Amino acid sequence: MDVLGSVVHRERLGGGDGKSGSLLERVVLGDCTRLILKHVSPSWDWIMRATEDRGRIAELAGSGVFDRVPVAIEHAVIEVRPEGGGWVVVMRDVAASLVRDDQRVSRARSRLILAAAAELHAAFAGEPPLALCSLADRYRFLSPGTAAAERGGPDPVPALIGKGWDRFNELAPREIAEAVAAIHREPEQLEAALGAYPSTLIHGDLKLGNLGFLPGRVVMLDWGTQTGWAPPAVEWAWYLAINASRIDATREQVLEDAAAASGPGHDPEALQLALLGGLVQLGWDKALQAVEDPDPARRAWEADDLRWWIDQARVALETWSPL
Repeated sequence: MDVLGSVVHRERLGGGDGKSGSLLERVVLGDCTRLILKHVSPSWDWIMRATEDRGRIAELAGSGVFDRVPVAIEHAVIEVRPEGGGWVVVMRDVAASLVRDDQRVSRARSRLILAAAAELHAAFAGEPPLALCSLADRYRFLSPGTAAAERGGPDPVPALIGKGWDRFNELAPREIAEAVAAIHREPEQLEAALGAYPSTLIHGDLKLGNLGFLPGRVVMLDWGTQTGWAPPAVEWAWYLAINASRIDATREQVLEDAAAASGPGHDPEALQLALLGGLVQLGWDKALQAVEDPDPARRAWEADDLRWWIDQARVALETWSPL
């Protein structure tokens, strides 16, 4: 039966905090069931274009991956169907469970997220990858190259990326800025270095806007574009880089919790490389906020955060270099 054949109401929603250009709507069925429809296409989604996403969410659904996601995770996906030059993702409406933009997350709740992600990693460890987001695309999509490729488009984020990397080059030590630029030019180098470590399926975008809590379960939305095959450390580095300012724990505590969740599979060397990758991805945003956030307290926090990530990159570059 076509679940969308009984739609009695449609409501256009905002695009969330992803700012990718994807379109969201809530629909109500005749039996009062509420669903969320996410319309995705590289025609209007700059992140899909920047990561060479030609339908990863459809491949995940079609290959049965969602049927094997651990029960600790609510992925919300019901089905994915083609739609013109893209796809529509039909999802359960779990909006009420999501972390709000104005909410912080306790260390205990952060541990729940990390534990659920570690279950995902364990469930798919050692399997051949699907054609998902490569590490090279992961470390390229927030680069100056993407800013240049998307220049003049309708999306505001690519322009901010370019501006942010300019600020980063002003603030970062020369050797760090040069290393980051080298990885942006040829991310396959970092991909190869991380590829030496055991890999698994990672969600790829565990930012708080995609996460929520149900009794006994963690909600994880926005699968597909950044879902990939990588060492778990790549998941942890992105989680920390994009969420640290809203978690009631120090950066070191979050990483301790990630290591504990990973158990015997945790690899400190892979994590150090992944932390370098976190700076490659989000150094632009940290530098931009450190200079331009209107709140002095937030500027100071972001400046300190940028210094921390630069220090982590420096440690990684002591044993590995893209130059």
